[in-house]
Amino acid sequence: MRLATRTILALSLGIVALSAPSPAEEPADKVVRLIWFPRFSPDGQRLLTAHGSWETKEGGEVRIWNVKTGKAERTISQERGIRSVAWSPKGKYFVAGGYGGKLRFYETETGKQLHEISAGVSIEGVRISDDETRLVTTHGSGDIRVFELPSRKQLHQFKGAHKGGIWGMALSPNGKLLATAGQDAHVRVFDLESYNLLHEFQHPGETNGVAFSPENDRLLTGCTDGLIRVFDVGTGKQTGSVKGHDRGSITDLQFSEDGKLLASAGIDTTVRVWDVSNLDKPKLKETLRGHDNLVFGVAISPKADLLASVGWDDKVIVWDLQKGEERWSWKR
Repeated sequence: MRLATRTILALSLGIVALSAPSPAEEPADKVVRLIWFPRFSPDGQRLLTAHGSWETKEGGEVRIWNVKTGKAERTISQERGIRSVAWSPKGKYFVAGGYGGKLRFYETETGKQLHEISAGVSIEGVRISDDETRLVTTHGSGDIRVFELPSRKQLHQFKGAHKGGIWGMALSPNGKLLATAGQDAHVRVFDLESYNLLHEFQHPGETNGVAFSPENDRLLTGCTDGLIRVFDVGTGKQTGSVKGHDRGSITDLQFSEDGKLLASAGIDTTVRVWDVSNLDKPKLKETLRGHDNLVFGVAISPKADLLASVGWDDKVIVWDLQKGEERWSWKR
């Protein structure tokens, strides 16, 4: 999110006060204080995290964690903050994009940079389709770009898909649909074969988290009013809702691969785990408390035994989902 100050961002997300230092309190040297999204590798052995803010004076980094030991295998420094990361389906490479407008491809085992795409504007979200034929990026300008893989040729650009930044995005598991959530209080669903807009869901405030169910038939959304809403992908009708978090925005939503669990992250500093055996009526299983500031990303491991969460407290936590307790954590 490329905003002038943390105060403006806090207001847009529904935060009254943040515990993070204000820009005036930051040291002159570069810092990478904010963490946005974690992503487990396809084999569940590694975790990627995106670090850094929109501030031009701050640097960024991508960290690759060994999930078992909790140790960082590699830290890749960036000149600007990194907002989003994504694994290739086989885990052989990953991509990272952020406020510098550069999308970079890295080899997993060596950390070597393989390719670079220059977008010219901030990159807010990155996803690679499960069949590894397409890569989608969303931007602070409100645009969406679709690239062919492995050529990295741009196939399509949705110019002005949102009025303002696109804060959240999700690809359907079958790779045919794209959902985007934005500053303009709308969630939109696009057909990636015809490039047509299929649905437009208006919300009462800014939207962030979006997630397709594993069966591609439901879309779940998170909003600044703290509600998780459920929409039928085929009809576009809302089929359910639940109070997701106590206050403010729901920043991220992620399903487990088996479709039995949903994880949500919120600015109320909590992570919540939901039983979604009935998708239209999610039931709260557990509330995980370990962050000192807003949580801005969650991920469930492929085996659904672990959950990773990150936030603006510059902390990474990996939770044991069976025990409901912390497995390991890191803080700068």
